[in-house]
Amino acid sequence: MEIRSKKIPLEIIKNHFLTYPKNVPNYFKNIPVLFEKNNPLSKTPKACSGVLNLYARSVSFTSPFDIQINFSGDKWKAFVGAGDLGQKTVTDVPYEQLFKYKDNGKYKAILKFNFGVTVQSKYPIHLNNPWWELNDFEIVPGVLNCKNPLELNFFMPIEKHVETLNITQGTTLYLITSENNDKLKINFNTKPFNENLINGLQYKFSTLKDKFLGRKFNV
Repeated sequence: MEIRSKKIPLEIIKNHFLTYPKNVPNYFKNIPVLFEKNNPLSKTPKACSGVLNLYARSVSFTSPFDIQINFSGDKWKAFVGAGDLGQKTVTDVPYEQLFKYKDNGKYKAILKFNFGVTVQSKYPIHLNNPWWELNDFEIVPGVLNCKNPLELNFFMPIEKHVETLNITQGTTLYLITSENNDKLKINFNTKPFNENLINGLQYKFSTLKDKFLGRKFNV
């Protein structure tokens, strides 16, 4: 998996991609293997293969910035870091059009985050909500076909009760899980690429046909 950064220096951004075991939530260190010392069946998540496999096969991406987003009615304002690097990091999507087809009354907005980071991998990658971090937010899951460099952006639904959302630097935002069975390796590439050479990034209204993976599993 290859990572490039358009605006945040690679020397900094590389510290926000954590591999196993550094990507495991910090509080896991304090969890015992068993809830009850004398009960071998009282296993905790620390002894759960499903949890350990998730982190062993994933990379955690943590926030490069301190982020605060204030909500007032239908309006919101984001503060990303203290300088210019965080400008245009957070935008919104027309959630009203989506929710008119299915609205459970839970959300009031969907925000898009883009840190100017691109990813390239010959294997599809999954963006997963880092549930075990017990954050005050969630992200929308997805699968990326990134054989060509692709912006590593993500979407965050905002629940109606939220008035202020605070995300401190270093908070895990999502898990990147590869479909590759080999050990996941990250290469931070300092060489820029010309986006004008990647047809899907510049010339089409829709790149769905180029990036849709279809049904790849034998079931």
